[in-house]
Amino acid sequence: MKKHLYNPIRDLIKMIKEHIFGLNTFFKFKKLKETRLKVYQSNKSLLLVGSGKSALEYKNHDLRNTHILTVNNSIKAFGDIIVDYYMCATDFPQKEIPSKSKFKKRISKYEYRYQTLAFAKYKKFPFRPLIGKTIFLDCLNWAFTKGYKKIYLLGFDHDYNPNRVKKWDGKYITNKEKLEKVFNGKNDEPDTFYGHGTPDPLRLGEENLQNYFYLIESHAKFYGSEILNLSIEKRGLSTFKKVKKIN
Repeated sequence: MKKHLYNPIRDLIKMIKEHIFGLNTFFKFKKLKETRLKVYQSNKSLLLVGSGKSALEYKNHDLRNTHILTVNNSIKAFGDIIVDYYMCATDFPQKEIPSKSKFKKRISKYEYRYQTLAFAKYKKFPFRPLIGKTIFLDCLNWAFTKGYKKIYLLGFDHDYNPNRVKKWDGKYITNKEKLEKVFNGKNDEPDTFYGHGTPDPLRLGEENLQNYFYLIESHAKFYGSEILNLSIEKRGLSTFKKVKKIN
């Protein structure tokens, strides 16, 4: 019943929202392109930081010409540093969202979803951006649309603890108490330095996730963007080019 009734209705609502919100991008398209060009022609890169343990490696890099985008709990790694952008998943606990004093701008769903989709549509790209799959992919698509040439990654190695992956088994759980009961074993230490670190993206399947990575890298070329992994971590599913420093 859900498959035949709920899903088509949900998809129709999504399509209507994309059309309505996309109109705003259409009317402001010229301004958006001008703003994007300024970012693209600047010397600024973007450091995209997830909650993986390699996030703490930002301390080893010169960030003077780099904007910082933190995701979910990764902002805690920066202590008193005010980051440029903050973004969180729609199901991220409200009580965990940091104070506005911790970041200069929070990226809205309109910006990372509807504006991103509309921009690709009006540019007549031969693909639909990978929006709504994982927060990581949403961030990358926003960064492409914003105009960043080089996007550096930390905390997105997708190097999940295999014991946690076995217990995860595709479950979708966000309740902290329930998560603690699931991951209460001797070798169930978190994959992240903050939060419970459930391997949620693996709900898509490891092969599918790898395919998304290859796709997003091919999409980046249409925007003139490049995805570069700064992490020294050698494990994980990340397929992006490894670099040692921000250039």
